[in-house]
Amino acid sequence: MKVVRRTARRHPGERMLLSFIVIILVGTFLLLLPASSVDGQAGFLRSLFSAASATCVTGLVVVDTGTYWTLFGQIVILLLIQIGGLSYMVMTTMVISSFRRRARLSLRQAGDFRESVPIPLREDPAHFARLIALSVIVFEGLGALFLSLRFLRTMPVAKAVWNGIFTSVSAFCNAGFDVLGGGMTSFEPYVGDLTINLVVPALIIAGGIGFPVINELVDRLHQKQHRRLSTHARTALVMTALLILGGTVLIFALESITPTVFEHMSLKERLFSSWFQSVTARTAGFNTLHIRGMHPTSLMVLILLMFIGASPGGTGGGVKTTTFAVVAVFVWGVMFGSDQTHLGNRGITKGTVNKALVVFVLSLAIIIGGTFLLAMTDGAKFSTLDLLFEVTSAFGTVGLSTGITPMLSAGAKYVLILVMLAGRVGVLTATMTLLSPIQQREGPVRFAEDDVAIG
Repeated sequence: MKVVRRTARRHPGERMLLSFIVIILVGTFLLLLPASSVDGQAGFLRSLFSAASATCVTGLVVVDTGTYWTLFGQIVILLLIQIGGLSYMVMTTMVISSFRRRARLSLRQAGDFRESVPIPLREDPAHFARLIALSVIVFEGLGALFLSLRFLRTMPVAKAVWNGIFTSVSAFCNAGFDVLGGGMTSFEPYVGDLTINLVVPALIIAGGIGFPVINELVDRLHQKQHRRLSTHARTALVMTALLILGGTVLIFALESITPTVFEHMSLKERLFSSWFQSVTARTAGFNTLHIRGMHPTSLMVLILLMFIGASPGGTGGGVKTTTFAVVAVFVWGVMFGSDQTHLGNRGITKGTVNKALVVFVLSLAIIIGGTFLLAMTDGAKFSTLDLLFEVTSAFGTVGLSTGITPMLSAGAKYVLILVMLAGRVGVLTATMTLLSPIQQREGPVRFAEDDVAIG
């Protein structure tokens, strides 16, 4: 009698999580090599934290990227940013679809791709992967060109080109790493520079808006009769515009009340820095303002922007703009007695609302839990606001910091690594993957209904 063994197939989300872990470990090994650091002694935790931050496109650093890591180390970090920003599954699909244009992807490859990028069911993953590849080449190429030309004014040619390429990739992937050599103040000298304040935010917005939205906008340009954008695209675009505008106004107003960081700035520099900081707080992590010197109310605004983050299917993190929008309109509808959650004139399905609520609550739980753990390890050295800012930055894969990252204890750094990983792969994906063994044992059970008092 022939015995057939059934092997459990891994869920795409589980493969996605494992792929990020493997990439982080490979990056850690490469950064541990003597050729990667100027002193040849990076150490395990420093290499692991840097590799995790680069792969999760976060930007939190324990050493200055431009001065501590050698050219080889910087190249490793740049590759980790590019792979992490697009995800291994997307890059694999891009390579396959480029070399096998007429071949169809396997069901597993298509499933992995859809797990990484929430594309409509009618869209062909291979075609969509080629669109992503073209978007990366165009945006990062143009960004590198403009930034290199700008850096040529003050740097040698080789250094200017390398800085332009690195900054462009880091900005489009919403990573927040830079090799300018100034640590947390790298971009502060460019606070009033027109090129930097236009090109870098443009790259951040393009990478964070999401490839599904880019796809719709490209299709709309190619069509003679413009069809209406989907509810998803309209929500992502409107929320992005509102958050950037609102963040700019709030930062400008709050910092003008107690102008510590604005003290020696002109009106132009104040406006540019408010705009720049509002954009980069949405998962990118560059700063032209001295974060440590900002007013606590401004830090709270940045925490909110970091928590919301970018849009689905892009290179940024956070709970995502559409998730926040769905939760907001759901709460609004419940308060005013509406029996349907809707965005504009389109109702949102109950499944989508439930998923948004779960993502929102789990994200809050991770941030609160992470802050609690950091308070246990480093609460005596840093304020709760500083620790909350750090954890939210890690979860939103932002990279902004009040400057405490290098001074955190080893335990706190390990916590931030886990928070960064959860923020990058998606809180729902990470949680469902960890709970999958329990889900396989527990079948669906329905219980008799009852009521409890609320409020």
